[in-house]
Amino acid sequence: MLVGRVPGVVVVLAPGGAVAGVDVRGAPWGTRELDLLDPSTLVQRVHGIVLSDGPASVGGVVRWLAERHRGFPVGREPHEVVPIVPAAAVGRNPDDRGYAACAAAVPAEPGALVVVGEAVAALVVVDADLDKAACRRVAMSAHDGLVRAGLHLPATVFALATGVPTTTGLDDLCAAAADRVHASAT
Repeated sequence: MLVGRVPGVVVVLAPGGAVAGVDVRGAPWGTRELDLLDPSTLVQRVHGIVLSDGPASVGGVVRWLAERHRGFPVGREPHEVVPIVPAAAVGRNPDDRGYAACAAAVPAEPGALVVVGEAVAALVVVDADLDKAACRRVAMSAHDGLVRAGLHLPATVFALATGVPTTTGLDDLCAAAADRVHASAT
């Protein structure tokens, strides 16, 4: 996983794709591609997740990934891809700083990220090989970390699994996710 940050934008890139889930409570300012995280959809992996202070920044992330031929294959050629980039915005900033965040991305360990504005967007990365339903369960539990931190705003919480096999049970992953989000939000 790679994490890129510029003022107002955090992007997590999964160069080979990663399984993700989401939990949405309340009315976020702007979201993108959340329906693709439902376990019943064809798309099984995401290529990035964006947390930002405005919905425009996801465009730069999609452009950055497409230029590198990273995305869901829609043809036979390497460049025939559609990057899958779920996103949540916590405000209305119209600037696109997503490309710059991708350019600044560096390798990162699993952990949690929280962005607070007029709403809350959070992401927890777990070292585990999970399906989308289990990722959604982790995202739901991670949301508890926001509540424990006193953030009672509309929130979108993502969980991203690295694909690394683990012997840690789902309940323990969920508890750890809540703890990580709580620590990042305080």
